[in-house]
Amino acid sequence: MLHTTGTLIAPDGLSLFTQAWLPEREPRAVVLLAHGVGEHSGRYQHLAVHLTRRGYAVHALDHRGHGHSAGQRVFIRRFDEYANDLHAYFEQVRAQRPDAPLFIYGHSMGSIVALRFALRYQSALAGLITTGTALRLPVSLPAPVVALARRLAPFAGRVPVIAPIALDGLSRDPQVIADYQADPLVYWGRMRLGWSVELLDAAQEVERRLPELALPYLALHGADDPITLPEGAQIVRERAGSPDLTVRVYPGLRHEIHNEPEQAQVLDDIAAWLDAHVDGRAINGPDPS
Repeated sequence: MLHTTGTLIAPDGLSLFTQAWLPEREPRAVVLLAHGVGEHSGRYQHLAVHLTRRGYAVHALDHRGHGHSAGQRVFIRRFDEYANDLHAYFEQVRAQRPDAPLFIYGHSMGSIVALRFALRYQSALAGLITTGTALRLPVSLPAPVVALARRLAPFAGRVPVIAPIALDGLSRDPQVIADYQADPLVYWGRMRLGWSVELLDAAQEVERRLPELALPYLALHGADDPITLPEGAQIVRERAGSPDLTVRVYPGLRHEIHNEPEQAQVLDDIAAWLDAHVDGRAINGPDPS
């Protein structure tokens, strides 16, 4: 396996960190990964290694305001800044490997980034994978509160006012939590008002537009996820228009299903789905689980 790092200049001039894990032979396909809020792409190295062993190239960037990338921590003006950055990286990767099938993989906040991206560019993609799909959050605010937050966001968008995520909801493995807390590249403080409003609006638009999806789609979720609720998987099952749709909810698993004690099964399921779609063995229709 070959590991490379690089720098991408975003459409607005911001410097973004990128990295790739490449198999020793020509890759069967490319997986472009969008990580969750507050974290960074380096937390997915074990997933990338698993996929490169199966012949896949994995490319990832640190979102603006995350990890090694420039920008104020977890601050955006518009949610589509994430999707625009991902598109710039997508074009760079596609230029390097124009003939390779390309899949988008997004976790948590990254699931909404990936879904927004897929809705815009699905004709250029071989498929979509989301985990911990962020369509339902544990706190539901009354409409007047949301309306007030939207009015305040242009003036107070940088203010960290939303409670941080509950770390024990990430995984049942205490080492995962300890590593998360000790990681200097991870932000796990309060979420900024502007980011929170933008995520809410982006998730609502994605839910409304799910019937427009036509590409192969794998959606995975932990049944005990308290950070992005598993009802999000049910929304995908009911509303996604993809004729080739697999939705799977893992009993007992929390938010980071790829970091749970059962992660080997999750990673094998992702790799098997990719294998089926690259090799042409996919079976259309929703998963019965």
